[in-house]
Amino acid sequence: MKNKKHKEKSRLIVYQGDELLVLQKYTKELEYGLIGGFLEKGESPETALIREAFEEVTLKLTKQDLEYQCSITINLKNKKKISKHYFVCSDYTKPFLLAEPHKFRKIEWVYWKDTLDFLSKSDRKVVKSLFKPCKLNY
Repeated sequence: MKNKKHKEKSRLIVYQGDELLVLQKYTKELEYGLIGGFLEKGESPETALIREAFEEVTLKLTKQDLEYQCSITINLKNKKKISKHYFVCSDYTKPFLLAEPHKFRKIEWVYWKDTLDFLSKSDRKVVKSLFKPCKLNY
C-alpha cells in the first residue's frame, strides 16, 4: 500500500538542438512546465507519462520513445514527499497540439537557457544537467 504522503510525477523532456519544448502555464508571472503529471494508482512512471503526454499535447508515445534520465525526491512540509521521474523523448519530430488550453496558454520551443528562470527548481536542475552534463576545469 502506497503512503498517501508520497506522491509521484513523471516529466518529459523534449528538445531539438538547444531548444526545449515547454508548456506556458496560466499564471500572472511567466512560468513554464514540462509535459507530465501525477501517477495514477497502479501506473508505472512510463505509463503515466504516455497517458499525460497524450492528454496534454496529443503526443503519442511508446515506452521505446522514452529514455530514463533520473528521479528526484523532494521533502515537502508535513512529512510529505514528491518524487519526480524524468524521461527524454528520443523523437522530437512527433506531432503535438495543445489539448488542455484551460490549463496552459501554449506549448512552444524555447532556447533552453531562457527557460531556466521560469521552471520549477527540480525541473531547472534536470534541464541544466542535460544541457551541461559536466564542467571540466583545467
